[in-house]
Amino acid sequence: MKKKKWTRKGNVFVFPGTSEELIRKGREALEEKDYDQAVLYLKEALQYPLDEEDDVKMALLLALYESDQYEQALLLCKDMLHQGLGEYFDVLDVYILILMQQKQYQEIYTTLSALMEEKQLPEEKRENFERLLALSKKMKEAPPVEEKALFTGSESLRERTIKLMELVNQNIRPYKKDLEGLLKDPKTHPFVQTLILNVLKEHGVEQSTEVRKFYFHEQVVPAVLKDAFESEYFQEVIRLLEAQLSQMNPVLLEQARECVKRHFFLLYPFEPEDISPESWAEASLRLVQSYYDGEPMDEEETGKEISRSLALIKELDEISSPIM
Repeated sequence: MKKKKWTRKGNVFVFPGTSEELIRKGREALEEKDYDQAVLYLKEALQYPLDEEDDVKMALLLALYESDQYEQALLLCKDMLHQGLGEYFDVLDVYILILMQQKQYQEIYTTLSALMEEKQLPEEKRENFERLLALSKKMKEAPPVEEKALFTGSESLRERTIKLMELVNQNIRPYKKDLEGLLKDPKTHPFVQTLILNVLKEHGVEQSTEVRKFYFHEQVVPAVLKDAFESEYFQEVIRLLEAQLSQMNPVLLEQARECVKRHFFLLYPFEPEDISPESWAEASLRLVQSYYDGEPMDEEETGKEISRSLALIKELDEISSPIM
């Protein structure tokens, strides 16, 4: 019988397969877009001798980039480029992308100029790098963009709504920092956060952006988000309500539909967790029915999932928002 080979880490012997398990978990977290967790697993895996160090470091680089840990990502890029780890031009692509995010145009210009002088670029990369070189030259010579405060703090919710709606057709660069700050601040009104995401989506922002809303916390890419009412979950809730009410009570259906739209607009880009569309539709119907009848709702006979739905729906219902 073949003996298992133990690895020693400091004064501790590590069980065989530990690094492989960490790599598996790290890649799984990366696929599930849980980038912070992916970073933790992959960093831990790199503490052990690895046959696939190049691939693990590339996965870690992507996780660092997606979790906005740009300084660590830049250090890793430089280390990989210096040691010749990974596919050179794949690492370089990420390096240039991070430098662009950080507005380090001089570094981009210096790096790409040296590459052009070496004349060793693959043809499929040449056109893109020439474009980036010209852009970095233009940006490093351009006057810095003056950042402006988006809000003074005295605006009403309606005034903030109007300001954000106007930004759809304006240059948002002076307000980018403010917009991102409002998205990651859970104290920001969720209606305002949804409008901000719509603004970033309309401007095609492809940078990963942190969003904290209610008990949700996630990195999202605005450019690829679906519209608020395009999600399969929302559409299934509406379908269930229509099946139950379209013939029996169309007036109640319209009220229920508007209620669900208001709640999902506030939740966007998130959806109820561990709650089925059936339970959400039933809870919405019960709440609207109580408003319609003018009588308090009887919650004694509700199941746990419907109770959770009602709790969140009531929380959303208490949040005032402009008419959508």
